[in-house]
Amino acid sequence: MDTVRPSISRPIYYTPPAVALQTTSLSTDSIIITSFQRAPFCCHEDLVTMPRPELTQVAQSINERLPKALQIACGDDVEDADIRRAIEIL
Repeated sequence: MDTVRPSISRPIYYTPPAVALQTTSLSTDSIIITSFQRAPFCCHEDLVTMPRPELTQVAQSINERLPKALQIACGDDVEDADIRRAIEIL
């Protein structure tokens, strides 16, 4: 019987957990909590190996929940490494 090992980005039994991001706004001297019902990616390795279409989809899904000032630039003029770095900083 042949079995296929699941990829990092799509393990068979992995359900991403809920996630909350805590960021500080220096301009308003406040703390911003942004919640997600599930993590937009599995792990660091998943993020690093993601092709650009998936990477921008992750950035856009995060942006949907973030205040405008904290949103991740993910346009055609932004390098993949810069998108990854912005996601990791959050």
